[in-house]
Amino acid sequence: MAGQDNNNPISDNELTPLFAGLPRFPVVMLAVSGGADSLALLHLYARWRATGAVPGQTALVATVDHGLQPESAGWARYVAAEAQALGLPHETLVWTGPKPATGLQEAAREARYRLMTARLDREVAPAAIVTAHTEDDQAETLLMRLARGSGLDGLAGMPPVRQRPGTTISIARPFLTVPGARLRATLKSIGKTWIEDPANIDPRHERARLRQTVDARGAAGLSNAHLALSARRLLRAREALEAATVALEAAAAQIQPGISTTMSRPTFETAPSELQIRLLERALVRGGGIHPPAQLSEVERLIERLRANGQTTTLGGCVVIPDRQSITILREPGRAGLPAIELEPGQTAPWDGRFQVSLAAKAPSACTVRALTPQEWAHVRLSVPASATLPARAAITVPAFWIGGALVAIPPAGPLSMTHSSERHTPCNAPPNVVSVFAGLCKASPIDLRFEAG
Repeated sequence: MAGQDNNNPISDNELTPLFAGLPRFPVVMLAVSGGADSLALLHLYARWRATGAVPGQTALVATVDHGLQPESAGWARYVAAEAQALGLPHETLVWTGPKPATGLQEAAREARYRLMTARLDREVAPAAIVTAHTEDDQAETLLMRLARGSGLDGLAGMPPVRQRPGTTISIARPFLTVPGARLRATLKSIGKTWIEDPANIDPRHERARLRQTVDARGAAGLSNAHLALSARRLLRAREALEAATVALEAAAAQIQPGISTTMSRPTFETAPSELQIRLLERALVRGGGIHPPAQLSEVERLIERLRANGQTTTLGGCVVIPDRQSITILREPGRAGLPAIELEPGQTAPWDGRFQVSLAAKAPSACTVRALTPQEWAHVRLSVPASATLPARAAITVPAFWIGGALVAIPPAGPLSMTHSSERHTPCNAPPNVVSVFAGLCKASPIDLRFEAG
């Protein structure tokens, strides 16, 4: 839509191309704050939906009340009334708890996505959070990342559709080629007013400062339209590099989902540096679980260390173990250890961002899912032959199932053979010949452990 008169409202003929990415989602949630862009999203989606373009699609409207402005609850009520008038259900999601003193906008953005993702997790179908990010937002994103020295991935800006890591929920941005002025013109054409959040012009925030430079940048040839065009072209280049990285991974890496990535060092070292960086980033994200991902500069330094000395090191929640022929990447337990969660019968939950674990509904009681300690692993390795294929470094980073203090399953051994014991449940760090509780429990296969793909 770039290049069109910014004073022209969005026409009906433009709706199908704009929303072309949405029909594949059975459920969509429109993120509407009440500002001009998101309010235009609400009205334009409702107009498009009324044409019968998406029969059967479930649509929700969500407003996140961050509690950062005295008027925020009233803003949410305003959006609710607009959605109701258009025949769309609305929910207000509230960000509770303490707010950070620094990085407030980043924290608020993450809170929005977290709350909306949690709400959509209650739906059974693949879903999309639909936002009203515009060409202007894309240009500002490129400039902000350029100021931080970002590489190609950062400068490519926001993609039109992106799946949230570790979920089946995507973020869809249908307006990335639309100037914000056209959305405001659309609202004016139907007599709608919108909310002006004072944070959008607060010079303490980076985006607000960039918006104050838009005229000067345009006079210098750095208009939002040109910057957004560059971001789209960089996104195209990034997609080509990603395809090359996938091909390199297929040629160089052996992956045990959730456990390890082992790369052929000769194949890795003959690849271009950019592909080496991308391949390592993929392996670190896959193996690092809920640990924050490594920064680009850290991955660059890791490659320098691998070239210089080849010593074992840690990064991004992983242990990186090089030798002459291979580079192996495993989850690092970390100082705080890995998570422990409680599973009720019939429940499925993520574990460390690497696994989906579930307990069958017919299980007689809840179970705990946590990693083994090194001492517990030593006992298991002696008593369960099937576990011998799992390296010790990996064994203490995978989920093990415990019921009543007794170990009942661990990958790759699966459910352990159980025999009846009249004694109280015996934990695994006792002598290995006394792991014996819940007669017949595993014959009923109550425990189902599934790996979540990289």
